[in-house]
Amino acid sequence: MRRLERLRAVHTAIAYEGTGLELVRRFKFDGRRDARELLSAWLEARARALEFDTIVPLPRHVARVRAEGCDPVFELARRLARRTGTTLATRALRRARATPPQTGLSIAARRANVAGSFVAEPRALAGRRVLLLDDVATTGATLAEAARALRASGAKRVTLAAVAGTPAMETGSGPVL
Repeated sequence: MRRLERLRAVHTAIAYEGTGLELVRRFKFDGRRDARELLSAWLEARARALEFDTIVPLPRHVARVRAEGCDPVFELARRLARRTGTTLATRALRRARATPPQTGLSIAARRANVAGSFVAEPRALAGRRVLLLDDVATTGATLAEAARALRASGAKRVTLAAVAGTPAMETGSGPVL
């Protein structure tokens, strides 16, 4: 497994390849607590080097959470907030509409897919330094769109973070965020 600290504008803990990919999949799709513990520990170690006073988990659409029975990003964010003593803002950002999965889409198609898909609560994070958290950053399109909504609602600064990032982002084939 390869540790990563930053992929372009997204702060990460591990590469989403090999063992890192397998751990994320086991956590997200198999509910493996051992994988969650490892990922949480690496995320916490990485996040401690960043400056933020509020954590916002990248929200899933409510229909998807109901269908799958869980929200892995929320779970990671809750654990990170607890371990760092940071505020967790779970209602500051929401999905305005459901979006199809991003898998297999080009960068342009990913951007179009998520355009306008997030709404931030007006002034809820005014003046706050926000850590916007996702599980995996592939192109960064979803994080960038969510960050746009948070900044428009008054967040002082939005730092993008994900537990894992794809090698495509590392080589620069992902978008500049």
